[in-house]
Amino acid sequence: MQKHFEINYLPLNISLTALEQAELPPFLGSTLRGVIGQTLLRIDKEASAYLYRNGEKPSLDTNQVITKPYMIIPPEISVPQTIVPQGEKINFEFLLFGNASKYASSLILALEHIQHFGLGAYRYPFCLSEIVNSYFQRLIWRNGVFYKQGMNTAVVPILELEKVTGAVIKICTPLRIRHGGKMVKSISFETLIRNITNRIKMITERYGGWIDCSEAERIQTLAAQVQIVKEDVRVEPMARYSNRAGRKMDFSGIIGELEYKGDLTPFVPWLYGAQRLHVGRNTTFGMGKIQVYFI
Repeated sequence: MQKHFEINYLPLNISLTALEQAELPPFLGSTLRGVIGQTLLRIDKEASAYLYRNGEKPSLDTNQVITKPYMIIPPEISVPQTIVPQGEKINFEFLLFGNASKYASSLILALEHIQHFGLGAYRYPFCLSEIVNSYFQRLIWRNGVFYKQGMNTAVVPILELEKVTGAVIKICTPLRIRHGGKMVKSISFETLIRNITNRIKMITERYGGWIDCSEAERIQTLAAQVQIVKEDVRVEPMARYSNRAGRKMDFSGIIGELEYKGDLTPFVPWLYGAQRLHVGRNTTFGMGKIQVYFI
């Protein structure tokens, strides 16, 4: 198999147990990011700066897209809110890309202390139950015991197929792509591939790995030949409060399904990899999760 890019990552599947009944927001990406960030800042300032502030400018620039070295994949959305009974668990993934895996021990230590901060507006207490390397299915942490052997990194999976004439893209969490200051509500195949290849390029440039830039440019050009044949999407309105900005920020994105047709064979590795890396803006919070079905 000829690879066109390679990204190492450490996939942490994390379980937290509710110490009392909790009412949480439906989309927990922002909530989890906030509490982990607060805890990590007190545990290891260097790790906090690398993960949370890497590449940021001194002044807040809301138009600047910054690729972070990690991504949170929260639990499935429950509307209008997530009710977690006492003793129940919530499960989510925390992916560390490339060089960020060196801070995994600090992240785990922060998770051990997460119950001191709590989740949601009312700071409901949760405690760490276990951490599993979701790629190798090896325990990393359980009942206060740390298993170093589970800390091996994996490679973002790549797939190649022949004679692919179409694809159905299921958008699982709100996908945000902006152009000219506005959210894109109709996503051409060119736009989709450009966002995927640019994201892979930014991750590899900043955090390690590699990408065949000439191939990325080639398929960006080829993408113009692929047509959209079905678009069944809607805008999912969402917002989050930013402590740094001191205001609510729009988090809306599109949800639904897209179908494309054409010679999609060259795009299979990139689309397949994007399922793990997500697409668009705010991927740090778990936005832009897609599932691809090849025709």
